[in-house]
Amino acid sequence: GQSLKVIQSQDLQNHSLLAEESSSLTIGNFDGCHLGHQELLRLARRAANERGAKTTVLTFDPHPREYFQPTLQLPRLFQPEQKLRALAELGVDRVVVQSFDQELSQLTPERFCKDLLLNHLKTTAVTVGYDFRFGKGRTGTLSDFHNFLPEALIQEAGEVSIGGQTASSSMIRKYLQLSQIFKANELLGRAYLLEGVIQKGKQLGRQLGFPTANIDVKSQLLPEAGVYCGFAVLTANAPIFHQPENKIPCILNIGYRPTIAQDKPQLLVETHLLMGEYGQDALYDLPMGIYLTHHIRGEKKFNGLDELKAQIQADCEKARAKTAQ
Repeated sequence: GQSLKVIQSQDLQNHSLLAEESSSLTIGNFDGCHLGHQELLRLARRAANERGAKTTVLTFDPHPREYFQPTLQLPRLFQPEQKLRALAELGVDRVVVQSFDQELSQLTPERFCKDLLLNHLKTTAVTVGYDFRFGKGRTGTLSDFHNFLPEALIQEAGEVSIGGQTASSSMIRKYLQLSQIFKANELLGRAYLLEGVIQKGKQLGRQLGFPTANIDVKSQLLPEAGVYCGFAVLTANAPIFHQPENKIPCILNIGYRPTIAQDKPQLLVETHLLMGEYGQDALYDLPMGIYLTHHIRGEKKFNGLDELKAQIQADCEKARAKTAQ
């Protein structure tokens, strides 16, 4: 994708980095960059082209909900760098990461528009979702943009829904937590992508005849424990919105390994590649991306390794059929 300029808000205060170019701005968290976000960005890009502006995303860190409820840990659909890659793939020119603090939380809608959007970001167009609220106490609405940014084009994106279900990050999280990968992917407009570095595991898969690559997925929502299939890539920075040619069909187990005794259960992502031959230790420390496409079954405990082995065999057959479609 194109090169994306990431600007931290403290740098904005020192010198307006944006003095030279105006912004076609969209504001939000963009977790997952689902179909609703994609529509916002499409409108923002169009306005940028019409007005000779830069497509600019204003996002907040921490998430305002986490600022007001510090104990709230929102499970993320994206790791931070995945979000930046996704925005670059969607044609965004720059991302302004605004630190969300006491001062910002107290800005009235008027000050938010005049100080932040006009003075710092030179905003000539604003595109927001149909339910967007901003400013102190979330009192600002679309009409405030019209009042305080009279020269700017103000656009409201309608909601995007598929099969009667609105695309929203919270709905996608719910589907993932219910193992409904297909529905989550429909609203994402892409396959859910897990990424991590391959770790040395207990090598149990190898003894069963199904060597697995175990990845440690940091700060990203894992679907409900169970068996899934999809496609793996053995590179860093896998594309977010399309799966590369060299992808490898795979089956993965997300779970606590109920059949194997262990001291401290830890959620693991163990992937078995359904094609190709890999040396026993060839994959350690390599980055891996996994595009999840189907759920195969829930987690269950087996009476011993033979039963487990037979089940893995059956799961692999099922995964081969699904990934061959």
